Amino acid sequence: MTFSIDEGRITIFRSTLETLGWPSHYRFLYNPQMNQIAVQACKAGDAGAHRVGKLNELSSCEIKCVAFVRMVYKDAHWNKRRSYRMIGNPFPEQRLVSFQIQEALPIENGRVLDETVSPTFALCRKESSPAQNNPTPEEKADRGAV
Repeated sequence: MTFSIDEGRITIFRSTLETLGWPSHYRFLYNPQMNQIAVQACKAGDAGAHRVGKLNELSSCEIKCVAFVRMVYKDAHWNKRRSYRMIGNPFPEQRLVSFQIQEALPIENGRVLDETVSPTFALCRKESSPAQNNPTPEEKADRGAV
């Protein structure tokens, strides 16, 4: 999943929709205390339901939710000049994919930036070795978007 503050856009990738069982509707769940965002399959009448649109040429769907995107950027202390990508953890039995905000990677033009690490990701790992704070481009490439 990616967030872009410029347009208030959230991109959900095909792999997330597959994990959710190709739902007709989904909703976002946000827990700022746990630094988590989740995408959950739901019914049209459920609170916060969004209809899954047609996939674009990148096999993803986008939604514009300016207030939510601004809130996440503010809470995560993200740089407003960057977009961020998060890797999901699937919970198929709950039809949910969870994303750790502190593990967000800055992206530019759809690609993870090679020489930067998300400030929240670095802070989360501050007690680890310096090598863990700066993953190699190969490590970043191994992280598929869920």
